[in-house]
Amino acid sequence: MKTILKKSLFSYLILCLIVLSCKNNKSTGNTENKKSSDTMPIFRTEIPAYIEKQYLKKFDLIISEHPNLVKKFTLDYINFEDLVKKYKNYSNVKFYFIQDAANSKMNLGVTFSNNSDYKDISSDEKFVLINSKLEEDENLQEKINFYRSSLATQIGFNGKRATECVVYTISDIERYFKQRENVGNGISKLDLTMIYFYKAKDDNGSDYNEDSINHDRISFAVHSVYKNGFVDTGYDAGDLKP
Repeated sequence: MKTILKKSLFSYLILCLIVLSCKNNKSTGNTENKKSSDTMPIFRTEIPAYIEKQYLKKFDLIISEHPNLVKKFTLDYINFEDLVKKYKNYSNVKFYFIQDAANSKMNLGVTFSNNSDYKDISSDEKFVLINSKLEEDENLQEKINFYRSSLATQIGFNGKRATECVVYTISDIERYFKQRENVGNGISKLDLTMIYFYKAKDDNGSDYNEDSINHDRISFAVHSVYKNGFVDTGYDAGDLKP
């Protein structure tokens, strides 16, 4: 009787261990999948040159009707990289389209933030692009408001709201730096080339749908420009808001 009881108890313990092992493996798998999803880089998509050319051509038509738009923003690489290093403990970097006044040219504002809410910059570190460098500006909200009430009311297309902000995680930007620094002879600047997403045509004549979620929105393609003059492939525009 004791022998049978011992065998039964032993079998029960083995069964418990097997069940626990299965649960742990399932939990680990879910965690790994979530981790993989959470760390998916925003700069994950190269925009083929022939597709970007179509987006640029479309943007040129729009800028001819809205002359306060600009064709590109240029960031001094060292200046921007230094700020990313300085504020590496922040979780997000937000790029805002702004205007200094209702009828001024569009410019770029940047904040380092611990939230992803594009409407809230109250606790963010605030900067404005001046001569290719980002300089602190506590009046950034006012310039965001000028854009929202002026140019943004004119450049919503086909029922889509105008792009106000592009949000990246700071880890995505750090990863992009590491990736692109290995390509050429040192990055000198970043060109953010303005584009208009729409249903472009692939090489074979079919519709190019990789960017369909952003159709009828303006944004920018990120290009690394190296010290030897080489211009890298354009990368996608991140998380457009709203």
